[in-house]
Amino acid sequence: MQLRAVLFDVGDTLWHAPRPPRPAEFRKKAADRARAFLRDLGIPCPDPEVLARAAWDAMEDAMRAARSTDRVEPDYASVARAAAAAHGVSLSHSQAAALMEAIYISGGEGGKAAFPDARDTLLELRSRGFRLGIVTNRAFGGERFRSDLRELGLDIGWDAVAVSVEVGFLKPHPALFEHALAALELSPAEALMVGNSLAEDVSGAQVLGLATAWKRSRPDAEGVTPDFTFDQVSELLRWPPLKEAAR
Repeated sequence: MQLRAVLFDVGDTLWHAPRPPRPAEFRKKAADRARAFLRDLGIPCPDPEVLARAAWDAMEDAMRAARSTDRVEPDYASVARAAAAAHGVSLSHSQAAALMEAIYISGGEGGKAAFPDARDTLLELRSRGFRLGIVTNRAFGGERFRSDLRELGLDIGWDAVAVSVEVGFLKPHPALFEHALAALELSPAEALMVGNSLAEDVSGAQVLGLATAWKRSRPDAEGVTPDFTFDQVSELLRWPPLKEAAR
């Protein structure tokens, strides 16, 4: 196979959370931020911690439901707005979206760290001439996601970025992979998808005809066979299709 680009999942592929804050810490920070957010807007709320928890749980429930059905990314602001209303707090759509941004704890503060060999591997692949892209499921995109990449040293000048909340679909829906390929102006046969999920990364990419590399983790699908399996990100550099420079 002649590859010209490598697409990466992010969570548990390029970064992980080896020392996440305890759940009680997450809840306290989210509650404090919800309290400050609502206070600044002059919106009364008897229990900001309960509200923050309800909104976050509703978002995660909506994402799980979408992943098991049509894989259309939910409108999380509408989901959070409904959860707030159920607790007697009236928010506009934009206020609900801002509330979720306010209580989201990301980057190093959320315990995330890049795998030690991730950045060097990406830079080496680039030096070999491969174009690099991201294909990831995330409920928060935009500047928040880009700032997480910068903070963790993974801002390597990506050639394509396909984030589910921005594209509107969740992996393994083909639209997410197609979005990245269109940005790269490449065919599926010219790209490799790298990720830790057999169900979302490997299976989703294989439907379109991409080569796949699986970062070994707890299997989440049966009967799915990647082209390459690895444990450390740097092992990609020794896989024959990536050892030679892209042409």
